[in-house]
Amino acid sequence: MSLLTDYTADEQTLLLRSLRAAPIAISAASLGRKTETVSEGFAAASYIMEVREPYLGNALIGSAQYAIERAAHTDQKFPDYVAMATAPGAEQAAFDTLADVAKLLDAKTTPEEAAGYKHWLLDIAAKTTEAGKEGGNFMGWGAVPVNDEERAALKKIAETLGIEAPAAPSTPAA
Repeated sequence: MSLLTDYTADEQTLLLRSLRAAPIAISAASLGRKTETVSEGFAAASYIMEVREPYLGNALIGSAQYAIERAAHTDQKFPDYVAMATAPGAEQAAFDTLADVAKLLDAKTTPEEAAGYKHWLLDIAAKTTEAGKEGGNFMGWGAVPVNDEERAALKKIAETLGIEAPAAPSTPAA
C-alpha cells in the first residue's frame, strides 16, 4: 500500500493531474453547451471528493483525496474546468496524462493498488458522462444522457489505462 507522499513531487503532480484528465477526456470528446461542461466538471469534482466507501481499501486513493481536500481548505484556486476542457489539444493532453499515470502506477505500486486507482479514474470519467444531457436544440429537446462520443471516450480511457471498460451507458429509446 502506498501513499501519495511515497512518490516524487513530479509523480504526485501527475497522479493528481490524472484526476482532471479523466473527466476532461470525456468533456473534450463531446463539447456541448457551457452549462453541460460545467455540470460535467462539478460531477467529477463531487465524485472525487464525496465518494469514498468503494475505495477505502486503497491508501493511494485516500491520500489523493486528502491532498485535494487539504488544498480546498487552504483556499487554493482550482483550475477553470471549462477552460481546460475547451483548450486546443485538451483531449489528447488528457489521454497522454492517463497513459503516463498508467505507466507510473504499473511501475511503482502493486497490481491491485494500480488497478484500484485506474478503476477510480474510470469511475470518475463514467460519472462525468452522466452529468449533463448532450445534443438537442437550444432548449435541450432531443438531448441524450450519454452520446456516442462519450461512450467512445470512456472506452478509450479504459484502453489507455489498460483495464476492462465498463458496460456502456445506454441511451433510452426515443
